[in-house]
Amino acid sequence: MLNIAVAFFGIPRNSQVCFPSIQENVLSRLPSNSNVKCFYHLYEINEVQNSRSGEQGELKADNYEPFKSMTGQLTSTDGVLERWDFEKVKALGDTWADDYASLRNLIFQLNSLHTVTTMMESFKPDFVVFVRPDICFHTALPTYVFKREQARRLNCYIPDWQWWGGVNDRFAICGRDTYAAYGKRIEKIFEFTQVTGRKLHSERLLKFALQQAGARICTLDTQASRVRITGAFAEESFSPKRGMGKRENRYFHFFARLRTWMDKRRS
Repeated sequence: MLNIAVAFFGIPRNSQVCFPSIQENVLSRLPSNSNVKCFYHLYEINEVQNSRSGEQGELKADNYEPFKSMTGQLTSTDGVLERWDFEKVKALGDTWADDYASLRNLIFQLNSLHTVTTMMESFKPDFVVFVRPDICFHTALPTYVFKREQARRLNCYIPDWQWWGGVNDRFAICGRDTYAAYGKRIEKIFEFTQVTGRKLHSERLLKFALQQAGARICTLDTQASRVRITGAFAEESFSPKRGMGKRENRYFHFFARLRTWMDKRRS
């Protein structure tokens, strides 16, 4: 039987809006004859503050309700920055020029991903669906990707929008041999900056980690928006052209789309 893990990570900002869309467009799309297990690592906090997005307010406890029946952990953020040597990360540069606030939030997110990925390794998943709990899905995941699991061990399916010079890091479907590279990419931070000569950047780090693992990157047409604690939807562009970056990444994107076309034909 096919083992499929669904991994939630980060902060559930507005579950009343987001989780029904996740149920409809993610969980209900998984093969009915597979062994599905949901995992989570979420931060238990009372307030959200994000200077970059202007978001600030109380995080209500009922946001955690949909995850209580799943396997996972609620933790505080205590000790996370020290674990990943944030002072050394800061020395690499303030990527978003906001007094390291966005960089700090990225470390929290990547730590959450690392934790939930480690948690599900003993389940030995054939596929892992990584989902932020604070996004609302407008369209459904494709179902063909869960077929022919042996042929798709190295595949990683990435949203076909907002690549920002790397690849979209909002959600993904990863095969057996790529999910660890996706979920544990925080381990690659210093190697990334040394090899590329760039400051830490979320989408570029993800592309680097997947390339290092030999992943076959394919694209997803599925669209989703971030939802703030107020219920407001973040403005999103779903154009695959926006933020594609340099010519090198445009070629990379072209071949990812070509690989996707071939992948669909084999299904």
